[in-house]
Amino acid sequence: MRWCEWGDNIGTVQHFVVFPGMHGTPELMDDFRAAAPSDARVDVVALPLEMSDYSELADNFEATLGLTLDSILIAESFSGPLAIILAARTRVEALILCNTFATAPYLSALGLFPLSLIARIPPPSLFLRHFIVGAGATDSIVGQVRKAVERVPPGTLAKRARSALKVDVTRELARCTCPILYLQGTEDHVIHQRNGNAIVKAATVPVQVARIPGPHLVLKTAPRVAWSAIESFLESASAKEMLK
Repeated sequence: MRWCEWGDNIGTVQHFVVFPGMHGTPELMDDFRAAAPSDARVDVVALPLEMSDYSELADNFEATLGLTLDSILIAESFSGPLAIILAARTRVEALILCNTFATAPYLSALGLFPLSLIARIPPPSLFLRHFIVGAGATDSIVGQVRKAVERVPPGTLAKRARSALKVDVTRELARCTCPILYLQGTEDHVIHQRNGNAIVKAATVPVQVARIPGPHLVLKTAPRVAWSAIESFLESASAKEMLK
């Protein structure tokens, strides 16, 4: 496994398709999209509110997105398994996974808890700062995250949580032949480093791992550093392809 610290050098990129986390709303990706290189095409997709099953989501996006060899998938948290399934089904240029997992990140027994009731409770600021956006997050960022979560029906959040608690896309990951980058927030208190290690182990192509200072939503809190890591990865992958 290769662990790297990245700076702020941003270069040329292609067409990016970005999948947000469990909330499934594009708004929390506004800062990440704004930090993209000027010549990049960045499409942030919304997860349909009526969908929570990974296979169902993959079927929907396979039919609607029209992914090609020029597509670069970026998936955060909950959406990681979705992007892995799509990359296994359709040849894409690269797969970028951020603070995510290929198998259930927690014990499946957690699915026995009343998740629908828990999802109805507005997330306290202290919880959001510790687990999601970091202790130094501004009130504005905390408010944006809370609003994004509250826009999603509690039942949808609960169903997506249950899907995550039973997912296993290691076979699909093994079929991915494109270059893969794993972005890990060094202060992520939601997805443990072992989940990234498991992705590196299950993949049949080398996975480059970049450690980025930041919390779970590191694409929001450190968008320029994330883009720098992505650019360095794509330049490295392109150079290797040219040497073949």
